[in-house]
Amino acid sequence: MVSKAQKFRLGLFILISTFVLIAFLFSVIGKTLMEKKDNYTIHYKNVSINGLQVGGQVKYHGITIGRVEAITIDPNDIEVIIVEISLQAGTPIKKDVEATLVPIGITGLVLIELTGGSNQAELLKPNSIIKPGVSTFQNITGKAEVIAEKLEILLNNFTNLTSGENQEKIVNILHNVDSIITENKKSVNHIVTNLDSTTIYINSLAVTLHETIQKVNTVIDSKEFESIFANSEKFTSDLAEIDFSKLISDINSVVEQTNNTLSHIDGTFLSTREDILVTIETMKETVEYLNDFARQVSENPTILWKTSNQ
Repeated sequence: MVSKAQKFRLGLFILISTFVLIAFLFSVIGKTLMEKKDNYTIHYKNVSINGLQVGGQVKYHGITIGRVEAITIDPNDIEVIIVEISLQAGTPIKKDVEATLVPIGITGLVLIELTGGSNQAELLKPNSIIKPGVSTFQNITGKAEVIAEKLEILLNNFTNLTSGENQEKIVNILHNVDSIITENKKSVNHIVTNLDSTTIYINSLAVTLHETIQKVNTVIDSKEFESIFANSEKFTSDLAEIDFSKLISDINSVVEQTNNTLSHIDGTFLSTREDILVTIETMKETVEYLNDFARQVSENPTILWKTSNQ
């Protein structure tokens, strides 16, 4: 039979293991559970929030400051969708801030972007309502409607311009233009001839300009110009060494130190993560061993007695 001392030791071992497991879980997720949040609500009326999900991000000027906690329909007004969000405690939210729905790439998902807000405005207290903003889709739809209205007005004006008496006036205008061209045909030919002469003159100027460019290239390729350029380059190099060499060295040193720090942080995180995984696996094996041992004791209590004698 199992003695009271053995039962006490077994119970004490299980109690200690349970305490260690609870302490470990509390150290891992306790901080997240105990973190304080500021809650706000947003009321979207006659606006589709398709793509917005519980757990979605809430950002302010591109910085993630919270998440979506719940999405419900207002029981008093079915046209209103109530979105509950939680932000990091102490996040300053002004009364003139607006909550805009912003798509995330081509995934079809959307997030809430808090925009606006001025230093002069008062702070919005937690559990208050944030004003909804105009989403990107609404902006595009509104502009498309304005363009459609203007296009419709343009087509109506064009229809009025080409109908009835206006059509006869247009025909008369075209006839008069044709008559003017026929009567001034000689003048037009003379103008065309002058244009040909002007074109020849422009071609001559182009040839001259090309020759000038060739001469400039010859000067550039000359040894004197290379000497001037070499002297300028030497002067620039000397000036850079005098004024900026130390600054560049300091910048490189800071960048190297930053890279080393990031590498150290990354390595520390990875090593800690492996230790946590190993600890969890060890505790899992311990629990399995205890379960198997308890089963064997319940089936054959003499095991403990034999083990004790041994």
